[in-house]
Amino acid sequence: MTEVVDRQTGQRRTEPQFAGAGLRLLYGPRLLLPLVDGLIARRWFSRLLAWPSTRPASAARIPAFVRTFGIDMSDYAEQDYASFAEFFTRPFRPGARPVDAAPGRLVAPADSKLLAYPVSDDLTFQVKGLAYTLPELLGPPGRPVRAGPASGPKSTAAAAGSRTGGGSAADMSSPRWCLVFRLTVDDGHRYCFVDDCEVVDSYEVPGALHTVGPYSDRKVRVLARNHRVVTRLDTASFGAVTVVEVGAMVVGRIYNHRVRQARRGQEKGWFAYGGSTIVLLVGGVRIDEDIVGASRAGLETKVRLGESVGSRA
Repeated sequence: MTEVVDRQTGQRRTEPQFAGAGLRLLYGPRLLLPLVDGLIARRWFSRLLAWPSTRPASAARIPAFVRTFGIDMSDYAEQDYASFAEFFTRPFRPGARPVDAAPGRLVAPADSKLLAYPVSDDLTFQVKGLAYTLPELLGPPGRPVRAGPASGPKSTAAAAGSRTGGGSAADMSSPRWCLVFRLTVDDGHRYCFVDDCEVVDSYEVPGALHTVGPYSDRKVRVLARNHRVVTRLDTASFGAVTVVEVGAMVVGRIYNHRVRQARRGQEKGWFAYGGSTIVLLVGGVRIDEDIVGASRAGLETKVRLGESVGSRA
């Protein structure tokens, strides 16, 4: 079980776990980890597990799922879903997730549970008791993810980045914070850009699909081993920002819009069926104290897409 601080009420609550019995069995005894590595965490196996949820009959599971996980369906566009997988990528209702418009505010990219970790001078950081380095997280670049044609108003990110001392988005040598936004099955699985920006580049890092959550904590270095997509941004308020979308068990597919410029709160993409994680590497920002304090205590903070989590330093 995982305790989460609900930012709206200030209360702690225990997060319900999806498929908890099975995951506890797989990730409990260390003797089963070779089986998980060799079979269950393979991408083809996750596609096989997810296939029944793409069938029309799977839509019958939706009402019970909504009740079990307390999902407020008034937050989402009203529609009939052809399958459980389609329900899982449901779009938000217009206006359901207002984006903080105050200049210099950093917003949450998704409905999620947030932990904030400082990045040390040697470019390492700790996540759930496991040490990572930035090169491990960012991985060897795989297949490039191409941006689409420039469209919409020209972003002012490049000029603003130089004014704020953020520098080029290609320079990720000294981000101050690693922000880990963990999406669970009760969250909407669409995510947004965290500031006005220009997309510098994007690439895939091939990997496995371990579960991301309490059952793999302290056992599997998922942020360095799972399949992920890395996008480097040149932002208006924070200079260089790197976004890493991390796939998870049953979630091998990460869909990003192909754009070159974007506005804060503009949809960046979505995860297919399952739960997953977004990692944000950012400097020149003061993370809100309630989030920092909860993170120091090992508690995740429940945040919503577009909600402010920090401000320009």
